[in-house]
Amino acid sequence: DIYNLIDARKLTAADYERSLSNDGSYQSQHPELFAPNKVVFLDGVKQSTLNGDAGYHESLVHPGMFAHDHPKRVAIIGGGEGATLREVLKHDTVEKCTMVEIDELMVMTSHKYLKEWSDCSDIVGSAEW
Repeated sequence: DIYNLIDARKLTAADYERSLSNDGSYQSQHPELFAPNKVVFLDGVKQSTLNGDAGYHESLVHPGMFAHDHPKRVAIIGGGEGATLREVLKHDTVEKCTMVEIDELMVMTSHKYLKEWSDCSDIVGSAEW
């Protein structure tokens, strides 16, 4: 399950609604700061959140990648959201990356609803999926 949640301790519904307007307010000029947090649950257990995605996957991938002097081939076991793959592809030495995921539904759901997790548009040479 995927939910869009607004943390009432950090944001108000009014700020979120204002971020969707074009009224020139701070909120409307910076809607990314007031967007709901996407939260992924599998079998009722929280698995991932958009707001925590980058730091988690960066710390998961980059230490291992930098520990190798010239990583060419990478295997990802799991990673259906695509965020681990996104981080691996930031290393220009990678020639081949294979991701093995047993949950095809998670891959397809992520592709459709969690595009931010696997967005590689800032990587030079990146192609559309």
